[in-house]
Amino acid sequence: MIRNWGLKNKFVTVFLLLITLPTFIIGCIIYYQTTTVFKQQAEKNAVDKLEKNEDNLTSLIRGIENMSSYMIYEKNFRTFFTATEEDLTQAEYKEAVAGINGYFTFQLMSHSYIDSILLVANDGHVLEIGSHLIGNEVSMNQGARELEGRPYWSNTYQVIENGSAKKNVVSLTRVINDINHINTPIGMVRIRLDESKLYKTIESNSINQTGDYFVLNKKGEVVLHQNPSLAGKPFPDSKITGWILNGKNKTLKTKADQSDYLLVKKAITGTDWVSIAMVNEGEVVKSLYNVRGLFVFMILLLLALGALAFVGFYQSFIRRIVELTKQTKQLGEGDFSAKVQISSQDEIGKLGLRFNQMVTTIQNYINREYKLKIKQRESELKALQSQIDPHFLYNTLDMIRWTARLEKAMETGQLIERLSKIFRMNLNMGKMWVKVEEEIHYIQNYLELQKSRIGNRLNYSIFYDDQIKDIYIIKQILQPLVENSILHGFKNLPRQGVIQIRMFKVDEEIWIDVIDNGWGFKSEKQDEDDKRKGGYAIPNLIDRLEMAFGEEAKFELLDSLAGTWIRLKLPISENDNRNLIPNETGE
Repeated sequence: MIRNWGLKNKFVTVFLLLITLPTFIIGCIIYYQTTTVFKQQAEKNAVDKLEKNEDNLTSLIRGIENMSSYMIYEKNFRTFFTATEEDLTQAEYKEAVAGINGYFTFQLMSHSYIDSILLVANDGHVLEIGSHLIGNEVSMNQGARELEGRPYWSNTYQVIENGSAKKNVVSLTRVINDINHINTPIGMVRIRLDESKLYKTIESNSINQTGDYFVLNKKGEVVLHQNPSLAGKPFPDSKITGWILNGKNKTLKTKADQSDYLLVKKAITGTDWVSIAMVNEGEVVKSLYNVRGLFVFMILLLLALGALAFVGFYQSFIRRIVELTKQTKQLGEGDFSAKVQISSQDEIGKLGLRFNQMVTTIQNYINREYKLKIKQRESELKALQSQIDPHFLYNTLDMIRWTARLEKAMETGQLIERLSKIFRMNLNMGKMWVKVEEEIHYIQNYLELQKSRIGNRLNYSIFYDDQIKDIYIIKQILQPLVENSILHGFKNLPRQGVIQIRMFKVDEEIWIDVIDNGWGFKSEKQDEDDKRKGGYAIPNLIDRLEMAFGEEAKFELLDSLAGTWIRLKLPISENDNRNLIPNETGE
């Protein structure tokens, strides 16, 4: 079925199936895969953010816990916690306090997020280093006693610094047990951490990570957040709070402010805290989206270029071929106005040019055929002057000729025979092309009849090259020239009129000379009203030559010392000229 499709349908099908459709499918696959990769990248960023900050926070927590554990084993701290009221004035106690102060000063200077450290011995004496803070910390003491020496981390709570300023802190409270009697408490330590500085420390260690990080307790209250005003309060998003408290999945996707967010959670060991990393998927993969957009642009550009190439190729080639096919069909239906517009000189343009030339050639052949037939028919009608049956004429002349012979009028019979041959040549069964030899015989009979009519006032000679005797030419091209010489050139001529006829081959042409010694064309070149040009014989002959041979046929009037010298130059066709005009029969 496809074989019978038109070129246009085939081209459109090939373009859609092999260019447009594959490009579209590949584009969709690339778009889908890049989108999937981008989502995976967003999730990876969230997990990386969580893991990095969780590691940072865990490291800080472990550092603070190790600091409290150090107090169990270190001599100065044991001295402080086990001292009695009488020992407070002893040098050993003071030396131990000095060592503790030096240790805590070093810690405060090394870790900016440590706000203050409070030591409380069982007998009630207290040592506080750093900012003096006042806050409700009773529940923390109770929680630490319940853990019996294990670290107790509080949630974020508000304290008053130096009697006026408020700040949020997170604290570690721990009961210090006697190293020799592990279940016997000797005191308590509380290390307070500045919530804002702690958060900044965690974030500063993950500056290459994108997204937000915060810590909630398992009640949904904020422990650490980049917005200090939320610290110690329930998290404002109930959906996230519900996911923290009851969600089984480690990830959550939510939408806020027309943006898509991805959250990842992880519990912090040793606390009731949960760390959460939240990333804006759009911001995380913004640069990647640019790459995806570039892919989309390239695909659209390829489709646009493909469409442009389709239109250009169609206009440059397919449309011209379709138009050529249309014009060929039009020519096949007999419409010779078919013509192809030539817009370029490529192979299709050359094909269209040759098509136009072929149409013109065929049209010229047809015009030449019909015009020649019309001219010939007019000539025959003028010659006959009536609708005489040619067969009746031939038979009648033949009867008269034999009658003359029976009466022994041989010359009269010969003249009648010549006239009969002339009539036969005129009609020639409708043929328009004759051999050179036949044309010579015709003009000989014509001249003999004219010589019989005007006597010694006419003489002639004929020469023709034997190698051209079988070449075809249109008939009766000599008779108008000879008749013109006799009627006009020899009229009232004071001497004998002589006509010379010569026919010979020159290159690929036949040259025909008709020369007389008559009055000549003394002013015909300037005066078109001259008598000798007033007839129709020579103009009709020139028209017939042009129609039969085109511009290649030439009619020349040569200079002559006396009389007229006319030369015809006719091309010799490689094919038989008779093929140009079909023979037809007629009466």
